[in-house]
Amino acid sequence: MQQIVREHQAYPPKIVASVTSWELWKTLKGKDLTDQCDLVELRVDALPPELTTEQVMEFRPEMPLLVTVRCHEEGGLRSIPEEERFALLRAYMPYAAAMDIEIKAMRHARELVMEARERDVIIIGSTHDFQITPGVDYLREQEKKARSYKADIVKFAFTPCLASDIQTGVQLFTKPKGPIAVMGMGPMGPVSRLLYSQLGSCLVYGYLGEEETAPGQWHVSLIKEPLRRLGPILR
Repeated sequence: MQQIVREHQAYPPKIVASVTSWELWKTLKGKDLTDQCDLVELRVDALPPELTTEQVMEFRPEMPLLVTVRCHEEGGLRSIPEEERFALLRAYMPYAAAMDIEIKAMRHARELVMEARERDVIIIGSTHDFQITPGVDYLREQEKKARSYKADIVKFAFTPCLASDIQTGVQLFTKPKGPIAVMGMGPMGPVSRLLYSQLGSCLVYGYLGEEETAPGQWHVSLIKEPLRRLGPILR
């Protein structure tokens, strides 16, 4: 995973397979999914709350793991208090190659981030908007905040409503301060994810199973070949 940070402008981006189903997770035990993706995102907020870390990890695939406990306001599937979310991230940290923390929560997570960095766990600072595409100045300010909180990768997920919103995402690739992952959601999501991958997004997210984990995703099995055919857009 550290290679993503060192070679963040390399093409193609790493493919993340996001899992929000306990039933699906249980089918992944010992599986090698490298023909489809580079790492698997476990959405802990989607798991039954009574499960222990050990019970969940019994079924982990033979893949690098991205651990996320998404807050409800940014798409989490259940409402979990911030301190409990941090405790869950800490519990899963020994198994994680990377962890996702919302940028707005990172100022309260300094110790957690420090512990992760000591373990060489990559920190993704993320922001999500399921309604609109915020202005580019706002998004750049979010990147600045995330970098100050020691995020290795900054993830932007937003909802393009107009063609001009796609251009907002394009502008983020002008002199970013480090690795960024950019993706659209909603009806324009699929095309935006390919475009931003071509422009330099270091991660592209898709889903396993039958259901999207965010609107506008591709199934992971459909991502690799289009990226191979399209190639990067030089900037």
